[in-house]
Amino acid sequence: MDKFMQLSSMDAYYEQVVKRKMNSTTVSGLILGMILIVAVLVVSIWLSMTILSWLFPIALIMLGLGVYLIYYILKNSRVEYEYTFVIGELRVARIKGKSKRKTITYFDVKSIDDIDKFIDPETGKKNVDLGRFRVILHAAMDDHREDTYYMIIHDKVRRQPAVLLFTPNERTLEMIQPYFSVELKKKFLKRKKEQEQREKAAALTEKTVSDAASAPAGEKSFAEQEKKAEQAQNAELKAEKDAEKKAEKKAEKKADLKSEKKPDPETKKPTDQTSAADNKESQNNKSKQNQSQNKNKNQNKNSGKKNAGQKGKKSGKK
Repeated sequence: MDKFMQLSSMDAYYEQVVKRKMNSTTVSGLILGMILIVAVLVVSIWLSMTILSWLFPIALIMLGLGVYLIYYILKNSRVEYEYTFVIGELRVARIKGKSKRKTITYFDVKSIDDIDKFIDPETGKKNVDLGRFRVILHAAMDDHREDTYYMIIHDKVRRQPAVLLFTPNERTLEMIQPYFSVELKKKFLKRKKEQEQREKAAALTEKTVSDAASAPAGEKSFAEQEKKAEQAQNAELKAEKDAEKKAEKKAEKKADLKSEKKPDPETKKPTDQTSAADNKESQNNKSKQNQSQNKNKNQNKNSGKKNAGQKGKKSGKK
């Protein structure tokens, strides 16, 4: 039973009722009780008709008590849980036999510390350690169902932290989600998205397996060949990518080596300038040496001419 009445954008009322699945202990107890009642009744009737006739009224009384006991057990074993969401508060009540109603807990949705599926679909393990909590509240259809969630709450009835196991539908989750804290909302949406992706992948895998199983032998062999060809093509593409990566690495190494061998242009410029300056200085020195040598030659020539003139004068005098 689902009831919903929108009051405003954030204030709402929503009610969900789920039926508790009878566990194996309750079912086995009912079966055992019925067997014992029938056995005692049969023995009492047989004894009252053969040996002890006065047991017949007692057998009828026992029959009536047995029927009432079975009815009482069946009535109390029909348990329903009611989740009522009203303006940011969630109330959980237990209803027995559609007559006895008792509030299990109520709490502010903003105070929820964590929420997730109780059983991990992949590993089959529990996502929360129940041994850490003193108060564990069972309000789910079945604790081991895939759609059973756990919530770590601040119980207002007992005024202490508690773990609540319940089975919400999509509408209940949509109603309480806006009241989550920012951190819890991000965590919850991330988990929900991952779960949807896993479910899609599982459904796709199941579909491919069923298609392959239902296909004829010829189509199976063709599908296997197609799969092998696809695997070989993927391997070739991977090998080509690896070869391209190796070639790129070699080219990068060669470029690094060339850059190390080439002189730095900034260091090259001053060396060129110094060599040009040295050349100019050597040319100037050579020109100076040539000028000095020419001067010396001219001086030698002039001195030779003077000596020759003096010798000519001396010989003329003689």
